[in-house]
Amino acid sequence: MPNSLARRWLAAAALLLTTAASAAAPAEAPFLWQVQGPKTTHYLLGSVHLLPKAVGRLPTGIQQAFNGADGLVFESDIDALSAPENTRLMLDAAKAPRGLKAEIAPGIYALVQARVRQLGVPPALCEGSRPWFCALSLELYAYQRAGFRGEFGLDRQLHVAAERSNKPQTWFEPPAVHLRLFTNMPVALSKQFLEASVAAPTSKVDEPAEMFRAWRDNDTARIEGLVAEMKRDYPAIYEHLLAGRNRAWLPMLKTILDGPKRQLIVVGAAHWVGPDGLLASLSAAGYRVTPFLIGDPDALASSSAKRHELTAGTR
Repeated sequence: MPNSLARRWLAAAALLLTTAASAAAPAEAPFLWQVQGPKTTHYLLGSVHLLPKAVGRLPTGIQQAFNGADGLVFESDIDALSAPENTRLMLDAAKAPRGLKAEIAPGIYALVQARVRQLGVPPALCEGSRPWFCALSLELYAYQRAGFRGEFGLDRQLHVAAERSNKPQTWFEPPAVHLRLFTNMPVALSKQFLEASVAAPTSKVDEPAEMFRAWRDNDTARIEGLVAEMKRDYPAIYEHLLAGRNRAWLPMLKTILDGPKRQLIVVGAAHWVGPDGLLASLSAAGYRVTPFLIGDPDALASSSAKRHELTAGTR
């Protein structure tokens, strides 16, 4: 698999989603759909988990979907994931007693060192870590260096706005389950995860900007292409981080869609698309899924809660 694709997927796993640039104009409702349940219309949003502060006001469709929703559903509990006890659990699980060098092949270790030098990462970042943690750390460091932060990301902005407007929030995965995606990652998969990140020269330095442009421009076809390549070239990682989780979420998702309260459901954009994506599964189950309609009366008519303008970088 090309290194750019590998690093894009690792970015998604590290609560990122990266795609190629598009020449299209900014979309009013990027990665946003609506689905008709038996009792009401719900909204499905493909998220970008890190954004630059300079993104400013979020697109009109997302504003409308949020204002029209009675509650929100995320991948996991956003506050709990960053709680000190969970941070400690992840850091403890990331420790490699014999060091990273003892856990991976010499050639891969040399590529890790080259990547560390390219990014200007403190050398100690990976030295005592398991391969999965090194891979996530390198990706996160690259994006943070480019000005992308979780506190500016779409999930965080919607979570904060929901708290302010007293909209109920729930999630598909308890924090412990979410963290175990990495802390309990099988040894062979952990090594493959890191290898995919560093297996070719890393010359692209503008991927964070490309990520934002592609999300902004609603380039769903490109996301589908990346998902297909991932399934073909790294099927075990694809199953572990994407397809298996989609299957696990689907029963709860159907229950939510069958309920009377209009929900805005926010998960990484790659979870929605492709043959194993949630959109295909919903369509196969008989749900009618369509692109979000700007000015949809259901969204505009809602809710008794105070409306909020969602602006990245504000808390």
